Amino acid sequence: MKKKLLSLLLCAALLTGCQMTDSTEGADQPAAKDEAQEISQAEETDGPEAEETEKEEMPADVVTLDLYVDFPWYPVDTWEGIIPEELTKNGGVYFDVTRSADDSQLGLMIASGDLPDVIFTSNEIDRLCDSNLCYGYDELIEQYGIDWQPSSDRIGIARSHNVQEGDSHYYTIIGNYSTEQEWKEAEGVVPNISCLYYRKDIWEELGEPSMDSLEEIADVCRMVKEKYPDMIPVSAGNPSWRLAPFRDWLGASNDFCYTEDNSVVYRDLLPGYYDYLKYVNGLYRDGLIVEENLAITNESDALQQVYSGKCFIYEWNARPNQLDQINTETKKIIPDAEWASIPIPDDACEIIRAGTGWAGVFISRNCKNPEAAIKMIAYLSTEEGRRLAKWGREGIDYVLDEKGVPQFSEEWLAASADGEALHKIYNNDYILCTTELDEAYSFYSGADPEVVANFAKNTDKIVNHPELSLATPVSTSDMGIILSKIREARDAENIKMYTAESDEAFEAAYQNYIDMLEQIGVQELNDYMTQRVVEVKRDFGF
Repeated sequence: MKKKLLSLLLCAALLTGCQMTDSTEGADQPAAKDEAQEISQAEETDGPEAEETEKEEMPADVVTLDLYVDFPWYPVDTWEGIIPEELTKNGGVYFDVTRSADDSQLGLMIASGDLPDVIFTSNEIDRLCDSNLCYGYDELIEQYGIDWQPSSDRIGIARSHNVQEGDSHYYTIIGNYSTEQEWKEAEGVVPNISCLYYRKDIWEELGEPSMDSLEEIADVCRMVKEKYPDMIPVSAGNPSWRLAPFRDWLGASNDFCYTEDNSVVYRDLLPGYYDYLKYVNGLYRDGLIVEENLAITNESDALQQVYSGKCFIYEWNARPNQLDQINTETKKIIPDAEWASIPIPDDACEIIRAGTGWAGVFISRNCKNPEAAIKMIAYLSTEEGRRLAKWGREGIDYVLDEKGVPQFSEEWLAASADGEALHKIYNNDYILCTTELDEAYSFYSGADPEVVANFAKNTDKIVNHPELSLATPVSTSDMGIILSKIREARDAENIKMYTAESDEAFEAAYQNYIDMLEQIGVQELNDYMTQRVVEVKRDFGF
């Protein structure tokens, strides 16, 4: 698998070189040469001897399959650790893992038809739900007599991504999904929402000013800038969660939202999105955000600013283990530092979730052993397999309390406080088939009650509208293409509005963006979504 990917990258690099203009050719040739040398060296060290050694260590009945992880940010890229070893022992498959270097690689592989055995992705779900590229789960389950029947709602969600209209097969089961009823029955956990972490020790030095509203948060950031001029008050560096809490709290939390007349509109047209852009522009013009951080593309780069004490507020998602992580790492450099979370403010708007899962596992038509692949996926989808993948070994790494909530061992909790140790020792990162609640319990079990209370405050503002996600057009459709064009344009246009130097410049940039959305076809997309949501609610019983 790695050789195929390296060859594909080399071809892409050479094609890019051929397309260079005269003015850039000279500057880029050395880099292309270095890249080619690195690829050649990688191929030499990834030869048959290395593969054979790896296979000799595997039990005779274990099947080795390629697994392509389509997430450049993924924390691991090897099937090593206590948990993967147990998963292989129980599921019969060892995965030779390749982690994507960027978001375009899988698209190139799809276009070339050179797909690996098994693929884990969120960006290319729509394209891979295609009988020409992947096996249908239902076909393999029937062919090999697999004792696994996914629930009807999960099958329906998977089918909603199919390329061909009327195709009754399902090519994945979307992971990280839990039903509304399952969430209602859950205790001591909070849905995966955006949040703000702040330096509590610095806030205490400022006299513990109130941060119960969005305006008060901005006021405290201004105090930070005045007292600590070398500190960045608001990070805005995490590429996945950049400024998201402000957007969500101001009323534009989902790509599509309802209006008062129950029409569905793209969120960037909402008054709440305008308020969000205006709020962020105010932070920027007051020097509370730096433009360079808006260009950060790697979460680890943003976290280095957190650990080194360069920012006061950091945007991420609400997870106690992540709060432990940034406290542990920051204290290594600044022993007296303390991070805490800012609860959802009292003046926050309704927060819409459209939870229908996050990513899917696909078995390509190129798979060397589709029977082994579907058996492994079926095992990973069982309660035992899901819990092992995320919580470790029952009776060793965790036990269930009277409410069925995992209580983790001291060794696990110690490793969890140091993110790298958890990856290296246990490696509970392969969330291929886990549910949202499986993950939530792993983050919240054993957490400080005060921390959980902070995350849980004002969560009654959260509402779930899964139909908004299910109605979203597949990327290969006409409406999907319109949505893709909007998303491609949005980030660059947002930065223009974030960094406008005056009210007049902001209003001009905002109007230009709205005009661009109109030209792309946003109203046509709104009409489609309004009609499609009615159909989805009828079909799914929402």
